[in-house]
Amino acid sequence: MQHDKLNKEYLASTYIGTPDPRQKHPPEGQRISIAWDFPLSMYRENLTMTTTVRLWDNTQDVFIHKIDRKRGYKVYKFQDDTIDKTKRILTYKIDITNEDGLIVEQWRHQFWKKQIKINKEEHVDTIVIDDDDEMI
Repeated sequence: MQHDKLNKEYLASTYIGTPDPRQKHPPEGQRISIAWDFPLSMYRENLTMTTTVRLWDNTQDVFIHKIDRKRGYKVYKFQDDTIDKTKRILTYKIDITNEDGLIVEQWRHQFWKKQIKINKEEHVDTIVIDDDDEMI
């Protein structure tokens, strides 16, 4: 898993000096690149990858991708010409589930925590979270 910025440095033409019309308006934003190589025994469990991306405005985007190859990659772009330019990545996690819906592999960004939603009409004195991100 890799989190990169998209800017002029992202373009190969920046380094090799070839003509590129995108140099006038280079991409701006961020991307998340995910690569995998599952053991054959795990791959045969009909895997699904769920990527949850939390943004700075405290919204979340959830992407579900069926794993159809033992080895592969997936790239998600944010703030590019194709997606809303107001999105900035705060944190993210990936859950790999088998055909029974069980999580067989998980990866979390170092700042990932369970999102706590509080209803404004209710009074909340204390919220305690244990090590497994479960509310007590």
